[in-house]
Amino acid sequence: MKSFMETEYKLKVDPFASKVDLFAPMAGRKKEKKAWEQIIRQRAGQKGNSFNFIIGDYGVGKSFSLYNVFKDAEENYKNVLPIFITLLPEDSIRKFGLEFIQRIFDKFDLKDLKGILSKVTRGDFDHLKNLMPEPSIIFEKIKKGDKLALDFLTSGHVLDAKELRQLGVGRKLNSTDRAKDYLLSFLYLLKKANFDSLLLSVDEVEYIFSQMRGSKISLAFNTLRGIHDLQQSHDKAFKLGDTANMIFFFGISEDGWRRLTVDLQKREKSQGGPIQPFMDRKDNVITLEPLSKEETKELIELRLKQNRTTGIVGRKLLIPFSDEFVGYVFDLTKGKPRDIVRRCDIVLLEGLEQKVTLITVAFAKKVYESHGLFTETK
Repeated sequence: MKSFMETEYKLKVDPFASKVDLFAPMAGRKKEKKAWEQIIRQRAGQKGNSFNFIIGDYGVGKSFSLYNVFKDAEENYKNVLPIFITLLPEDSIRKFGLEFIQRIFDKFDLKDLKGILSKVTRGDFDHLKNLMPEPSIIFEKIKKGDKLALDFLTSGHVLDAKELRQLGVGRKLNSTDRAKDYLLSFLYLLKKANFDSLLLSVDEVEYIFSQMRGSKISLAFNTLRGIHDLQQSHDKAFKLGDTANMIFFFGISEDGWRRLTVDLQKREKSQGGPIQPFMDRKDNVITLEPLSKEETKELIELRLKQNRTTGIVGRKLLIPFSDEFVGYVFDLTKGKPRDIVRRCDIVLLEGLEQKVTLITVAFAKKVYESHGLFTETK
């Protein structure tokens, strides 16, 4: 027997159950999408690396936008290799630079890396081996499908002396400088495998201010500056030759951006520090604004359409919501995507519970009042 959700709402599942759904269809953001596509198009394959920022208030869609940057690059730019990553791990940090680079490598599984490295010629590996023998050994073993070599790169487990001898390397990967050797080597091999750029969508940058204190924050940004300058500052880079460049998109909250660009820079004016050099490398800033009323309607319609049992139901795209409900939700949420999804989820579940065929503003007000949410618009 079909459920009320299927028969009346024509839905397979609640489209608003997940407050952070990176896979949902994108509503609005046409201007922002055009901006990040231009950055990728212009920066791919250039000599220098690129720092770009996506700024927005909490719940406005930073993670969602960063994921769409990643997906756009993956689907539309065959010469760009993208990854989606958070700036910090969930666990405590001992060596920020080392762990950040290890987590970059951890974004690739053995099959993917083996496929990439299979395009690199014997001569290109020999050139790398002359300059940086141990990275060359590790990447050659990954090319052959050696899981232990990938564990070495990602710290999948701590290798003992016997395993290091098995790999043919004498030194552990235990410092940021050493990790940079492997990152530079990887960028060289990417170029030889016909990838012009490594794109990094880096989420949750503002968490650095809650997870780190004092000088550790400055050291982390200094490390990122060093990664930006890798191909210019590394002593083997000139002899190594052309490498893929890196295109960074950092997602950061408005509060995090203020701390970075006002508080930290102001503090360093009298004593110097790495924040200004880090910010000097900034290329573009994309600011996420709340959705408009039409974009709010589009968000709701797209999520409903994606989860329909029979696709579009005539012209009534908003079933089970009334047109007036959409305007009401927009007024309540001021176009903040996460709040829109939350409001729709709460009232949809109550509609199912009470078997209401059409969710109106009057019904929504009663539901929100029962949940202790404000119901009046200004």
